[in-house]
Amino acid sequence: MSSILRKAFPSILNNNMAQWALPPKLHSEIGAGPLCFFGEHSIGSRDGLLPRYTDSHACVKCVSSLTEGRLALDVHRIEKIHRRRFLEFWSFVEMGDPEECWPWRGKFHSRCNSSYFPIPRHWGSGRQYSASRVACWFTWGDIGRLPIKNTCNDNNCCNPLHIRIKGVPHFFHRRTLDTVDIEFSTRKLDSETLCFLETTADKDPKTFERLEKTNKIWINWRMGSSDPVSSIMTPKFMTEQSN
Repeated sequence: MSSILRKAFPSILNNNMAQWALPPKLHSEIGAGPLCFFGEHSIGSRDGLLPRYTDSHACVKCVSSLTEGRLALDVHRIEKIHRRRFLEFWSFVEMGDPEECWPWRGKFHSRCNSSYFPIPRHWGSGRQYSASRVACWFTWGDIGRLPIKNTCNDNNCCNPLHIRIKGVPHFFHRRTLDTVDIEFSTRKLDSETLCFLETTADKDPKTFERLEKTNKIWINWRMGSSDPVSSIMTPKFMTEQSN
């Protein structure tokens, strides 16, 4: 379906939002910054800080993992304070095979036709970031504001294997293993996000109502509804543009 949308709406799927420009002396200085998304990187931090590059605000340990080609898609590796947002985010991603695009089923900006997920970061006043960038933070690591590129040319794709980070060398000597890991991790995460939605619906109706407003048909389909799901494949603004 992503290939169909790409042909029908090339300007939408290939829309490029402004990205941070790489400085000449990238990552030349390191300072203290807040904890990243990955819990293992905060081990031994007694002051709630960890090393970050002062220009990109990327976590030094995450950049090191990225350089070595490490990839994670596991809620249990996420810092506890971020796990709820992690599960909420992946609840709106249509995860498929490792080589397929993973469409975003959450919110879109109606004017610039780009996906977004609300999540505040420490380096500025911005509180909304593209779904691809958040997917990158939750898999490859907290690369701060380093620019990214979707190799599939779909800037709304959330498949981490389709995302490259500019300014950092990638060594994909573990690509086959990453593919195997993702096949297992997606099945596991699919069950975990469904459990998250069901628990939220039961224990926190207000939050669940907010999630439903984002894309009610998609949420109902995820939870086993018999309603038709054809409209989940096309965001509302695409429907309006095609009419």
